[in-house]
Amino acid sequence: MTADPPGPPAMTPLARAVRALEDADALDMAFAAELDPWATTFRLGLMRGARAGSMDGLVTAVGQGLGGKVLALGRPLAVADYARAPGITHQFDQAVSAEGLRAVFAVPVRVEGTLHGAVYGAVRRPLEFGERFLARMVDTVRAAVRLRPAAPTDEPARDVRLTREEARDLHAVLRAARAGTTDPAARARLETLAERLHGVDTAPGVHLSARELDVLALVAVGAGNGAIAERLGLRTETVKSYLKSAMAKLGSRTRGEAVHRARAGGLLP
Repeated sequence: MTADPPGPPAMTPLARAVRALEDADALDMAFAAELDPWATTFRLGLMRGARAGSMDGLVTAVGQGLGGKVLALGRPLAVADYARAPGITHQFDQAVSAEGLRAVFAVPVRVEGTLHGAVYGAVRRPLEFGERFLARMVDTVRAAVRLRPAAPTDEPARDVRLTREEARDLHAVLRAARAGTTDPAARARLETLAERLHGVDTAPGVHLSARELDVLALVAVGAGNGAIAERLGLRTETVKSYLKSAMAKLGSRTRGEAVHRARAGGLLP
């Protein structure tokens, strides 16, 4: 007797959510933002209805763009015309324009309280999504990702472990993302994630401003003043001023010494 051939692999919650939006037949395009294991960045994918492929695989920090804001706040959001929408960062404008997308909404995807990412629905014309329509899309996503019985497995659960260098890189990404968003809730969420990443108590008597920490976090991963200015949206002279101030507070003569003392004081991972 021969064994039955294995069936197709189970769809992920994000894939099921995208399929559900596609089947709703009211949208020109549906796709997903997959959250990384550390909840600091997300990747666009699972494109349905794409024409140009300009958005597939784009990676950015939580808090940036419409999807990044949805992930930071944990609630659905919509814009009637993406390129003209206030309140979100616009680094994806060129890719979105290449797809011809105008009105876009995004819904967070959770399974038993765990955030997996977000799914988007979009049309290629300006449109004010009504509350009833958005509520129906939220219900559609929730129904699609509702937990189903899992196949038994003997595979033990594994914790995710970061190397010291990975932790420092992620901390710098979080600080830069926090500096790049104007939404207070998203900034607070990113600040909390950055603090949790290294979880070291700050030494008494040393306090750096948020901007000084943003600059020093990027110095710690090897960024030069020009690159730091570009990442944080500052002038190079302003970066130098923040760095000089941080070095003075830490009693340091060089950039490297400032980073070393900031780490020793629990200000950086």
